[in-house]
Amino acid sequence: MLLKRRDDHAIELTISLAQLKTLYRALFSRLHAADADEFDALDEDDMLMTLQRFLQHRAAEAGVDVANHSAWDEFLGFRNAPGCQQRFTDRDRPA
Repeated sequence: MLLKRRDDHAIELTISLAQLKTLYRALFSRLHAADADEFDALDEDDMLMTLQRFLQHRAAEAGVDVANHSAWDEFLGFRNAPGCQQRFTDRDRPA
């Protein structure tokens, strides 16, 4: 991984595809945790969507059907990931 300062307001990050998948999994998992209200702004930010689109393009290039959640999760490296219905049910359940 390489971090390089471009100017006072921007940095460049160079990471491998495997590292990007790990970063995406961590952000996605934290964002969708039941107590993640503090990260609601991240859900509305373009950063996570930009990462997701980039990874979906790489997945498609590798022959992965990104509309198939199991295939998408496998590409990302999630292990025993719950389905989308379960993820959002868990997230939206009152504490």
